[in-house]
Parts: sequence; structure tokens; C-alpha cells
Amino acid sequence: MGTDKDLIVSETLNLLNNSDRFTEMSKLHNPYGDGKACHRIVEFIKNQK
Repeated sequence: MGTDKDLIVSETLNLLNNSDRFTEMSKLHNPYGDGKACHRIVEFIKNQK
């Protein structure tokens, strides 16, 4: 999508007005992981001797 303001607005409205599209989008795999990397790193460091 990039930074195109009109495309961002259009796609946002599409998601808000189309429950099937929203459900489809919300089930996509997150390519950036599960958001728990910081916790794992802290636990790893705490357990080092």
C-alpha cells in the first residue's frame, strides 16, 4: 500500500465496510513474529551464568 493517502483511506474504508474482507485480512500471518522477542531475550539474558 505504501504511503499513498488515497489508497490508505480507500483500503481502510473497504475493511470497515466489508466484514468478510476484514475477517480475511485479520487472519493473515504476521511476518514480523509474535511480538514476544523482547521477553524471550530478557529471559535468555537472565538465565546466563
